[in-house]
Amino acid sequence: MSTAAEIESAIAKLSPEDFRLLREWVKERAAATVARQWTSEELEAGAKRMLDEPDPAKADALWEEVVAGFYGEPRT
Repeated sequence: MSTAAEIESAIAKLSPEDFRLLREWVKERAAATVARQWTSEELEAGAKRMLDEPDPAKADALWEEVVAGFYGEPRT
């Protein structure tokens, strides 16, 4: 895996066109993770999945998803 310094060095060496393409790619990736609040139906379905989950660890993970959906936090 590359270090941040190695990545920065590689970016600094890009041609202007490649740098433009990289910026577009980063914008697209960022847009894909934009947060939105879940609808009431999505919240209800998420809560039901959480309540129906027999594994407490998985239920906790589902709770975190429901909370993130309620507040509109991005999912990773």
